[in-house]
Amino acid sequence: MAFFDQYDEQLTAPERDLVARARTFCNAGFASALHASWLEGEPFGRHWIDEWAAAGMLGLQATAADGGHAASFLCKIRVAQEMALHGFAAAFCLNNLQGQVTRISRQGSDAQRERLLRPMLAGAILSAPAMSEPGGGSDVGALTTTATPVEGGWRMNGSKAWITNGTILDAVTLLARNAADGQLATFMVLLGSGDTVRREEILMPGARSFRLATLTFTDHFVPAWALLGQPGDALRAAMATVNAARVHVAAMAVASLHAALAEATRYCAARHAFGKPVIAHQGLQWELAEVSVRLEAANALVFRAAQLVDAGRPAVTLAAQCKKFAVDTAIWGIDQCLRAMGAVGAGAGHRLAMLSAEVRLAAFGDGTNEMLLDRIGRSLTKDYAGEAP
Repeated sequence: MAFFDQYDEQLTAPERDLVARARTFCNAGFASALHASWLEGEPFGRHWIDEWAAAGMLGLQATAADGGHAASFLCKIRVAQEMALHGFAAAFCLNNLQGQVTRISRQGSDAQRERLLRPMLAGAILSAPAMSEPGGGSDVGALTTTATPVEGGWRMNGSKAWITNGTILDAVTLLARNAADGQLATFMVLLGSGDTVRREEILMPGARSFRLATLTFTDHFVPAWALLGQPGDALRAAMATVNAARVHVAAMAVASLHAALAEATRYCAARHAFGKPVIAHQGLQWELAEVSVRLEAANALVFRAAQLVDAGRPAVTLAAQCKKFAVDTAIWGIDQCLRAMGAVGAGAGHRLAMLSAEVRLAAFGDGTNEMLLDRIGRSLTKDYAGEAP
């Protein structure tokens, strides 16, 4: 049984074709381009996003009526895993883009779908969520960006930070506080090319393919049709996606660790030292064996959580557990694989150093370990204090 078979067995034939399409895309040049750009300290080329869009993949979960594939959550994470085998940041960024297309397709108004959906599917409008702020991070209660009602729409003022793909975006789904009543609201904000929006890259050495940026809005006008959803429902709608996002990140972390273990195992089986393959030396063999044990455990937890999300069932605790454990395991495990390969593993001929640098950032997105443990801890009584057998 191959490593990802338990996921693929749950997919429809068209969904398995989408996974195969992602695999072909990576093997046809994207994977090597990712590594080459990382070695140069640059993000992967913008043209790859155009090619991903041309392959129809930005519409992965958009409805069929809107020209999308209406794929399941399990299919979404399998596509992400195929990419994360080659580069975590690129997998994260491309799936972040298609997530925005999905949101407009499934939750947008008729006016938003009419104006935005076709160019978003084609990659002509790139969008990302904009919720965190420089002074607030995950503390939504500290949100200070304001939307002031004016004739024909709103004026936006404030800053959003840690925006994925922020250096190249054309739009954001922005969470702001209505200056009139204090309620939170979400807006589909086109950035334009004027001086009312200023962007600044957040430099991440070793992980620039995330293209992180801070966006600052100064009296930026947003038309009335850009309001996404009902006022007052914004926070609930934003948080509704958190559990799926956590499982999504965990699934990609598992895939990146799987790639690292495969590379380390191949290298250690081929290299000889003291008269036998390096992997035949018990100490090193046991180190990689321990990585495999924790990898399988992380994957089992991710799969269980993914099934719940896919079925629309509550997954608050499992999502937090799998994100925390999978990311911790990936960070630790990739480091073990690097150690097993020695200095060679950090060289230009291997991608372990890239995987290590990129996966580390997964520890900060969609909830830090401390936040996740707090979430798990608050549910301990409900989840585990049932009657003893």
